[in-house]
Amino acid sequence: MRERTDFRGDIQGIRAVAVLLVIVAHAGFGRFAGGFVGVDVFFVVSGFLIIGLLVREAEGTGRISVLGFYARRARRILPAATVVLVATTALAVYVLPLVRAQEVVKDAVWAGFFASNVRFAAVETDYFAADDPPSPFQHFWSLSVEEQFYVVIPLLLAGAALLARRRRSGGVRTRDLAVPVLVLTVASLVWSVLHTADNPTAAYFSTPARAWELGVGGLVAILVRGWGGASSPLRPWLAATLGWVGLAMVGFATLTFDAGTPFPGTAAAVPVLGTALVLAAGSTAAGQGSLLSRVLSWRPMLLVGAWSYSLYLWHWPVIQLAHEHWGRRLSLSQVLVALVVTFVLSAATFYLVEEPFRRGVRWRPPRRAVLLYPLSLVLVGGTAWGGQTYVDDRFDDLADNPGVEVSDFSRAELSDDPAVAIVEASVLAAEDGRPVPGSLAPALGAARTSIAPLGDCDYRGGMRRLCPTGTPDSDRSIVVVGDSHARAWGPTFTRIGETAGYAVYHLVYAGCPANRDSRPEPGTGAQWTACEDFQEWTREQVAALDPELVVVANSAYSARALPDELDGLAWEIEQLRESAGRVVLLGDLPTLPRVPGVCLSERDADLGSCLFTPSPGTHRDQLEFGRVATEAGAEFLNARRWFCADGKCPAVIGHYVPMRDKDHITVEYAEALAEPVGRALRLLGDAGS
Repeated sequence: MRERTDFRGDIQGIRAVAVLLVIVAHAGFGRFAGGFVGVDVFFVVSGFLIIGLLVREAEGTGRISVLGFYARRARRILPAATVVLVATTALAVYVLPLVRAQEVVKDAVWAGFFASNVRFAAVETDYFAADDPPSPFQHFWSLSVEEQFYVVIPLLLAGAALLARRRRSGGVRTRDLAVPVLVLTVASLVWSVLHTADNPTAAYFSTPARAWELGVGGLVAILVRGWGGASSPLRPWLAATLGWVGLAMVGFATLTFDAGTPFPGTAAAVPVLGTALVLAAGSTAAGQGSLLSRVLSWRPMLLVGAWSYSLYLWHWPVIQLAHEHWGRRLSLSQVLVALVVTFVLSAATFYLVEEPFRRGVRWRPPRRAVLLYPLSLVLVGGTAWGGQTYVDDRFDDLADNPGVEVSDFSRAELSDDPAVAIVEASVLAAEDGRPVPGSLAPALGAARTSIAPLGDCDYRGGMRRLCPTGTPDSDRSIVVVGDSHARAWGPTFTRIGETAGYAVYHLVYAGCPANRDSRPEPGTGAQWTACEDFQEWTREQVAALDPELVVVANSAYSARALPDELDGLAWEIEQLRESAGRVVLLGDLPTLPRVPGVCLSERDADLGSCLFTPSPGTHRDQLEFGRVATEAGAEFLNARRWFCADGKCPAVIGHYVPMRDKDHITVEYAEALAEPVGRALRLLGDAGS
């Protein structure tokens, strides 16, 4: 992934170590779960080589050619990246379910602009995208971090060189450039530590939280240049010790870190400083003659190091497509097949794409080389447009397929309750293998984003105010409390409030159930004070509102695995009952084995292939919570009747897609259930059956 200066075999070997660590971690070898630190090794090596190159240019010529720098980056980075983006997008659109294919198209465009880290920071911190499989372009986040860094660093150093020339006539010295690199590195490190403690998922993809890793590499290059480089009098034993200690630090991180390690922050210092030691030791004559240098310069290591950029680009989409073909758990033989494919594609890309563009004369002139940027965007954008067009055409093929109607079946087979009868009819239609309907609500392509709106009252950001819906100026009120499942039911109660004349307040917070025994904070595992504060504020608001009804809706966490939550729920309901006329626990939705929209958009899918058997544990747990709620004086409304019949849950009910993912209701179906839920709660006419 890096610029090349005077060839050093040990650096090529470090690249090989880095990419192999990343590959074995992503291939599922759990013992090497911390292999993601290979990316950090790459960052340090990149900063060492590229900032070192810029410093030498400034010292030698008194200035830095920003155009020349961008031209070299374009030749080095863009051709191979473009090939992988175009090929993977085309294949993914053809083989993936349509709703996933359209997300891959978006990911490709973000990757083409080297902004993947922004895209994936948003996706990974999106509570409602937690169950989505990884994108085949997720690994492009690290390239985005590098390229964003390299937009800034040549301008920063060019400016420092210009100031140095104006201050003195003796040219540019190393220390003139060391100061801005040091300031940038320290500022980024401080930000990384603070941001990782606050939001480790977002920090992981953040350029400001990662820039210090490239800066450390640059500082090592500057330090080495200051002490004389290869002519340094460093003792052989000391050089060898520094190198082996540095490599051991990288190994320690690989073997002890995992997905639960808050990263980058202070944890990243282990592989970063370890790599810095290896680079510093290898920069001396003593280090270049050491055993470690000879091991890293071993011919196979040199070859893997040379291919490292292409290996990094190809390994992740190959592994993800292997999962798509064989399932989420790959056997050893399947992993080996994926790795062989990765190495074959990488070798071809290196020799047929990387080398011709990097060393050929056609793209050598800087003004021509920078044209690779718009050319890459045209190719990636054109492929994405073609992919989206293909997806839209496939969706259009379903347009004439009808939805399910109660009248399609004998009334003797169905319930007298219309809302239950349509569920039963949908199960029968699925068992008949009917085609996927065309006019669905929401449309298949929009099901994933059918998330209940919160308006100005998204309490996750710390704001505290009330945003009534329904009939806002009514003297009668309903309060909906709970986590993301309470949010998903929000449109149901908003519609009830509009019809029956209630002001409806949605005091909901994703991941934070209405239960005194709250969960640990996602990402950090620490005590979730923000959730606890919100729960307390919610109880205060319910007391002040004195509502006719409080509806509690929580996700289906396990009552058996977390028995303290039974007591926590009972306590919560008792507190709410002191302030409300009625408290109802709304039994949670079924937990499905697959996302309905994904299943329905697979090639050759029909309603029968997407007829699900829900998790029995979820239903048992909800019945247990229902028992606790009724003993605490609340009512329990089991919602299962509106989603499943005879133990089977259809992916389409009538012409609705009822679930946006495995356990959240879509906005459209939530609104459609307003009448049956309202009747069942005696808010709209007589109670339903």
